Amino acid sequence: MRVRGVDRWPAELTRDLVEETHFGRRLRCYPGRPHTLTELLDRAAARVPDREAVVDGAERLTWRELQERARQLAASLARRHGIKPGDRIALLLMNGAPFCVAVFAGAQLGAIAVTLNTKLKSMELEFMLQNSGARVLLTNPEWWPAVEAIRDRLPCEAYYRTPYPELFAELPALAGPSPAGEDDTAFIMYTSGTTGRPKGAMGTHLGIINSAITYERCFRLSGHQRTLVAVPLFHVTGLIAQMLTMAYLGGTTVIMRTFNAAEALRLIEAERITYMVAAPTVLVMLMLQPDHRRAGSSLQALGYGGAPIASETVRQLREWLPGCRLHNVYGLTETSSPATCLPDADVLARVSSVGWPIPTAEVRTVEVESGRDGAPDEVGELWIKGPMVVPGYWADPEATAAAMGDGWLRTGDLAKIDPDGYVTIMDRIKDMINRGGEKIFCVEVEEVLCAHPAVLEAAVVGVPDPVYGEVVKACVVPRPGATIDPDDIRAWVRDRLAKFKAPRDVAVLDALPRNPNGKVVKGLLR
Repeated sequence: MRVRGVDRWPAELTRDLVEETHFGRRLRCYPGRPHTLTELLDRAAARVPDREAVVDGAERLTWRELQERARQLAASLARRHGIKPGDRIALLLMNGAPFCVAVFAGAQLGAIAVTLNTKLKSMELEFMLQNSGARVLLTNPEWWPAVEAIRDRLPCEAYYRTPYPELFAELPALAGPSPAGEDDTAFIMYTSGTTGRPKGAMGTHLGIINSAITYERCFRLSGHQRTLVAVPLFHVTGLIAQMLTMAYLGGTTVIMRTFNAAEALRLIEAERITYMVAAPTVLVMLMLQPDHRRAGSSLQALGYGGAPIASETVRQLREWLPGCRLHNVYGLTETSSPATCLPDADVLARVSSVGWPIPTAEVRTVEVESGRDGAPDEVGELWIKGPMVVPGYWADPEATAAAMGDGWLRTGDLAKIDPDGYVTIMDRIKDMINRGGEKIFCVEVEEVLCAHPAVLEAAVVGVPDPVYGEVVKACVVPRPGATIDPDDIRAWVRDRLAKFKAPRDVAVLDALPRNPNGKVVKGLLR
């Protein structure tokens, strides 16, 4: 089944969409948009120069100050190293103002920012820095040992550790339009590599800015918005859904270096946060704080995604934040953040759905073996098309051709689309369990497990069985102070799902194993 977002969302969000050609594809785009990240920054600095752009602890930068710092850093990199359009600048930086400055400095030069996960080890960093061919690396002193261990094998010609005062001592700053075009690559973000080597998704100025406008429209963001970034800025959620969306709106980004539930609640209240996007686990941890109800009155829009969410969690969110619009969203690094969004009116009635394709997107389900389009409510691989889809993977034409060679991104996710156009993610293709011919979607079982009052997080995998081939194994993390009885967990699932979907094995863990990008490593659980 195929669904176009333009046909689902209200006319006021879609009537002005324009068809354009990018990367050899005809795509629906938002009109009147900035064409580069530099234009995005310059518009904000011209419109609201004295409004706070970034709050990083005690440091508060206005849009004019952020623009000036980005221009200074760009000038230093150009003069010292001759950085030119298309060159790569690697950012191994924790959440903070230096990250934001570096993003816009690279864009000013038409360079490409390689955003590296700060949890990576030396061997992982080595591959990404070699693959990207980064000329300069900006990092924090904390991560320098991991870099120094591989320095003689890296392509970088220069390394700088924050606060790198030498890079801000050279004046005048570089000003003027960026030499980049909107189809040019702005970021290389490496995928998690759960099935092999990480791939560098090439996020374009076009895709990033269209995504920022999507958040404005679908979340109905207006006026002065303030977001709290409680996730890493090196991911699409923190960088695009929050920081760069605030740049488009001329809003304010309040940054947490690392997530702490009590501190997040304090900041939500003290900074009068209006907008957030976070994983369901983060929201559960906020609501586990005994005094969480004292905060949140300022919140107007809240997005969640990246993992199943229990209906009870959504109900509790609605009770805690009655005046806040809630949205379940689905996206990937390859879609520059959002690909689908669930309208606020449907969050309780359609808890499992990730909503409609965003206004500029088209989605389809494709039967895995035959390649035909799926029928309504038939499970197939989810394919996505739109301006936010990256044009390919850096220096990997084979992976590019396999994943998006015809303009449709093959997500690797199994999904179904109902007759009203609502998308529900069922599982990763590689994670679906086949128990004696019965197909079991892990997400379905995980949602039931997460609804158990003692369960904080859950992951389901298939494990070998001599009779059925595979059976269900549940790995659960208890809520603070709770005790989990495996027999109770089995009974809980049997009471709510078919008997064959109930777990044979139940493992109670302190935490789920995750890779550096935060995804659960199901191979370890198996």
